[in-house]
Amino acid sequence: LLKVGSVAEEGGLPGKLSMATHAIHSVFKGVAEYFTPVLKDSNFKEKGVLTPEEFILAGDELVDKCRTWHWAPGKPGLVKPYLPERKQFLITRNVPSLKRANDYALSDAKEAIVEDAKDGEGWVSTHVKAKEEEKETIANAEDEKKIADAEDEKKKKTSTAVEEKKREEEAEEENEDDIPDMDEFEDDNLVEADPGMLLTDNIVESKDTEKKNPVSKGIIRVVEPEDNIERTRTYDISITYDKYYQTPRIFLFGYDRDRQPLTPKKIMEDISADHAHKTVTVDPHPHLEVPHASIHPCRHAPVMLRICERMEEANVSRVIDEKKEIAKKKGKELKPEDLELTKEEAEKCAMKIDQYLFLFLKFISSVIPTIEYDCKCSLF
Repeated sequence: LLKVGSVAEEGGLPGKLSMATHAIHSVFKGVAEYFTPVLKDSNFKEKGVLTPEEFILAGDELVDKCRTWHWAPGKPGLVKPYLPERKQFLITRNVPSLKRANDYALSDAKEAIVEDAKDGEGWVSTHVKAKEEEKETIANAEDEKKIADAEDEKKKKTSTAVEEKKREEEAEEENEDDIPDMDEFEDDNLVEADPGMLLTDNIVESKDTEKKNPVSKGIIRVVEPEDNIERTRTYDISITYDKYYQTPRIFLFGYDRDRQPLTPKKIMEDISADHAHKTVTVDPHPHLEVPHASIHPCRHAPVMLRICERMEEANVSRVIDEKKEIAKKKGKELKPEDLELTKEEAEKCAMKIDQYLFLFLKFISSVIPTIEYDCKCSLF
């Protein structure tokens, strides 16, 4: 098979060769996809792939749990017959990207290769060190809070008598209800105005309303100062079903702070260093025809299979640990057969089709760590 070219850099022979290679591969894939039959039998557990029906089921669950995602029909003439007309692909719009990948200082120390021991397939999990440091920081903060709370409680108990006496003295002084003289105030005592407060400078009169309705004399409305609005890059993210690879596929269309489309070179700034210029290509969106940056799906199936296997292993370990904890509290010794899962427990630990896209998006987040899309859901 032809190797897929990456997004070509501006100028130079390597960039032109990469574009040519990718163009040839796109033609080859289009022909192959035309003759590839639609997957009918489920191979989710064996290969990590989805049928169109399973893709719809997983998409419905994503839309139900994460309301920022919704189904879209696509352009007329580009409807795939193996998908419902109103459910051609999933999309979420205006997803913020506050920082660039380089701002996260992604390095080998902060990335971990999660590898499959059986066939060497794996993916890069970003921010490993950062996440560990964050957990340690949270734990230290919680310990400090407990110590501070204990000290505060001690101070409250020891100072109760003093505070009561002080309140009595203050109550006696408040009996004199004299009105203060404003001349006694000095400029230094005045509170400095907060620019974010509702001041008259931010209140304007709507001239359009006054013209339409002279009786109203205009409507007073508040205009927020432009300095308070943080403009960021945003992305429209869509998930399509790739018939050839039989997996979901991510497409990205980015906008700069002024809502102008991002160039492929700019989009690479939001891709992790391990994937930029390697697995991201620019292709026409299969349902919109507009060129989008796309994460190539050639390795999605084996990676998703391994992710699902690891998730199931973690679920089984959690159930066994719970059994051991319950037995320990009861002072009971467990036999090996006691740790075997019941049919109901095994079904609960097994990954479901409708959970596929949540895991898929968590995997994709390692490729585009700066784009903060919604994929939060309990998987167990």
